[in-house]
Amino acid sequence: MLTVLVIDDDLFVLTMVRDILQSAGYRVVTMQTPEEAFKTSVTDVSAILCDYNMPGMTGADVLTAMRELQNCHVPFVFLTGHEELDDILPVAIRYGAELLPKPIQPVELIRLLVKQLGTAAA
Repeated sequence: MLTVLVIDDDLFVLTMVRDILQSAGYRVVTMQTPEEAFKTSVTDVSAILCDYNMPGMTGADVLTAMRELQNCHVPFVFLTGHEELDDILPVAIRYGAELLPKPIQPVELIRLLVKQLGTAAA
Protein backbone atom coordinates (compact mmCIF):
# COMPACT_ATOMS: atom_id res chain seq x y z
CA MET A 1 0.00 0.00 0.00
CA LEU A 2 1.41 3.40 -0.99
CA THR A 3 1.74 6.04 1.71
CA VAL A 4 0.90 9.69 1.08
CA LEU A 5 1.98 12.47 3.44
CA VAL A 6 -0.50 15.36 3.55
CA ILE A 7 0.55 18.67 5.12
CA ASP A 8 -2.10 21.36 5.59
CA ASP A 9 -2.80 23.77 8.43
CA ASP A 10 -6.55 23.67 7.70
CA LEU A 11 -8.00 20.70 9.61
CA PHE A 12 -11.07 20.55 7.35
CA VAL A 13 -8.95 20.25 4.19
CA LEU A 14 -6.60 17.80 5.90
CA THR A 15 -9.50 15.55 6.90
CA MET A 16 -11.19 15.78 3.50
CA VAL A 17 -7.99 14.91 1.59
CA ARG A 18 -7.25 12.05 4.01
CA ASP A 19 -10.74 10.60 3.49
CA ILE A 20 -10.49 10.87 -0.31
CA LEU A 21 -7.10 9.18 -0.40
CA GLN A 22 -8.05 6.43 2.05
CA SER A 23 -11.17 5.63 0.03
CA ALA A 24 -8.89 5.24 -3.01
CA GLY A 25 -6.74 2.72 -1.15
CA TYR A 26 -3.81 4.84 0.03
CA ARG A 27 -2.30 4.88 3.50
CA VAL A 28 -2.35 8.50 4.66
CA VAL A 29 -0.21 10.32 7.19
CA THR A 30 -1.42 13.83 8.06
CA MET A 31 0.45 16.76 9.58
CA GLN A 32 -0.81 20.26 10.35
CA THR A 33 2.60 21.93 10.23
CA PRO A 34 5.74 21.56 8.14
CA GLU A 35 7.73 21.33 11.36
CA GLU A 36 5.89 18.09 12.22
CA ALA A 37 6.78 16.69 8.81
CA PHE A 38 10.46 17.53 9.22
CA LYS A 39 10.55 15.64 12.53
CA THR A 40 9.14 12.53 10.86
CA SER A 41 10.96 10.05 8.65
CA VAL A 42 9.81 10.32 5.05
CA THR A 43 11.58 7.16 3.87
CA ASP A 44 8.30 5.21 3.53
CA VAL A 45 6.37 8.06 1.89
CA SER A 46 5.41 7.57 -1.77
CA ALA A 47 4.12 11.13 -2.37
CA ILE A 48 3.63 14.43 -0.55
CA LEU A 49 0.61 16.72 -0.85
CA CYS A 50 1.27 20.09 0.76
CA ASP A 51 -0.71 23.28 1.23
CA TYR A 52 1.04 26.30 -0.22
CA ASN A 53 -0.05 29.00 2.25
CA MET A 54 0.79 28.04 5.82
CA PRO A 55 1.97 30.07 8.78
CA GLY A 56 5.74 30.16 9.06
CA MET A 57 6.62 28.32 5.85
CA THR A 58 5.23 28.20 2.35
CA GLY A 59 4.78 24.99 0.43
CA ALA A 60 7.74 26.12 -1.69
CA ASP A 61 9.89 26.21 1.45
CA VAL A 62 8.71 22.70 2.34
CA LEU A 63 9.44 21.36 -1.14
CA THR A 64 12.90 22.93 -1.23
CA ALA A 65 13.76 21.55 2.20
CA MET A 66 12.47 18.08 1.32
CA ARG A 67 14.50 17.97 -1.89
CA GLU A 68 17.70 19.65 -0.74
CA LEU A 69 17.97 18.92 2.99
CA GLN A 70 16.19 15.59 3.34
CA ASN A 71 17.08 14.19 -0.09
CA CYS A 72 13.41 13.26 -0.55
CA HIS A 73 12.53 13.01 -4.24
CA VAL A 74 9.01 11.58 -4.14
CA PRO A 75 6.20 13.18 -6.17
CA PHE A 76 5.07 16.47 -4.65
CA VAL A 77 1.75 18.25 -5.20
CA PHE A 78 0.90 21.75 -3.99
CA LEU A 79 -2.65 22.15 -2.72
CA THR A 80 -3.43 25.81 -3.23
CA GLY A 81 -6.16 28.38 -3.19
CA HIS A 82 -3.42 30.88 -4.01
CA GLU A 83 -4.50 32.87 -7.05
CA GLU A 84 -1.14 34.43 -7.88
CA LEU A 85 1.09 31.64 -9.17
CA ASP A 86 4.23 33.67 -9.94
CA ASP A 87 5.92 32.60 -6.72
CA ILE A 88 4.81 28.94 -6.93
CA LEU A 89 5.62 28.12 -10.55
CA PRO A 90 9.41 28.55 -10.51
CA VAL A 91 9.89 26.11 -7.61
CA ALA A 92 7.26 23.73 -9.00
CA ILE A 93 9.03 23.63 -12.35
CA ARG A 94 12.48 23.33 -10.78
CA TYR A 95 11.51 20.30 -8.71
CA GLY A 96 8.85 18.73 -10.93
CA ALA A 97 5.94 19.44 -8.60
CA GLU A 98 2.30 19.74 -9.62
CA LEU A 99 -0.38 22.20 -8.53
CA LEU A 100 -3.90 21.24 -7.50
CA PRO A 101 -6.26 24.19 -6.97
CA LYS A 102 -8.65 24.41 -4.04
CA PRO A 103 -11.47 23.65 -3.66
CA ILE A 104 -10.21 20.13 -4.22
CA GLN A 105 -12.16 17.89 -6.57
CA PRO A 106 -11.76 14.23 -5.48
CA VAL A 107 -11.49 12.84 -9.02
CA GLU A 108 -8.86 15.41 -9.96
CA LEU A 109 -6.88 14.72 -6.78
CA ILE A 110 -6.71 10.99 -7.48
CA ARG A 111 -5.98 11.52 -11.19
CA LEU A 112 -3.09 13.86 -10.45
CA LEU A 113 -1.68 11.60 -7.75
CA VAL A 114 -1.83 8.53 -9.99
CA LYS A 115 -0.11 10.51 -12.76
CA GLN A 116 2.65 11.70 -10.40
CA LEU A 117 3.20 8.23 -8.95
CA GLY A 118 3.32 6.72 -12.46
CA THR A 119 5.87 9.30 -13.59
CA ALA A 120 8.01 8.63 -10.54
CA ALA A 121 7.96 4.88 -11.23
CA ALA A 122 9.03 5.32 -14.85
